[in-house]
Amino acid sequence: MKIAIVAAMKEELLPFEEHFSPGNVIFSKGPIRILEVHENLILVQSGIGKANAAAAAAWLCDKVHPDLIINTGTTGSFNPELGLADVIVSTKFAYSDVDATGFDYAWGQVPQMPADYPVDVKLQQKVLTLLREQVQTFSVHSGFIATSDSFMSSVDAVANIRAKLPDITASDMEAAPIAQVASFYDIPVLNIRGISDHVGGDAPDTFEETLEKASQNAFEAVRILVENFL
Repeated sequence: MKIAIVAAMKEELLPFEEHFSPGNVIFSKGPIRILEVHENLILVQSGIGKANAAAAAAWLCDKVHPDLIINTGTTGSFNPELGLADVIVSTKFAYSDVDATGFDYAWGQVPQMPADYPVDVKLQQKVLTLLREQVQTFSVHSGFIATSDSFMSSVDAVANIRAKLPDITASDMEAAPIAQVASFYDIPVLNIRGISDHVGGDAPDTFEETLEKASQNAFEAVRILVENFL
């Protein structure tokens, strides 16, 4: 199996680079870096936001052809009961800031695209079982992580998204476009992220304080999967 691990920020990818020591840069343009550890493991820094993530995913899918993409990094939790630096495994991919409802699309649905991109149930269950058996220092949750081009610090924006997507668990800025592009190639995608903050007005400060720990815990979860899948 060939696995590609994708994180948006240098800080989120750093634990993987330190652990796996990639030896070859196979693509670098703007914020995007694609690094080869060996023929079956690729590390990707996508850059922040939907456009960067889609560009990185398109190059990755077309040129590298991974069998599995694991998107990772940090996420803002919509559930205040989930612990900071805990890890969430997303159940599906969708947008929280797309509105074509005037044309009878669902909230978050890009016109002419599916309303969401669900994770295969058997794959998700395998992932949760592995992590819950082997992780000792933080909790592992599952839930819907939605994607937006906005960091969730606006109380009004958070309230609007809660109303539109009542099943939302957390928010990121890259996963849904990666899943959308990967779907064109029939490549499965997982989204496994550490909780860096709880959405709302305090989120930016909490993010700065928790970024390193949340990134490290996301790394630990993904490392377990890589060691079991390869």
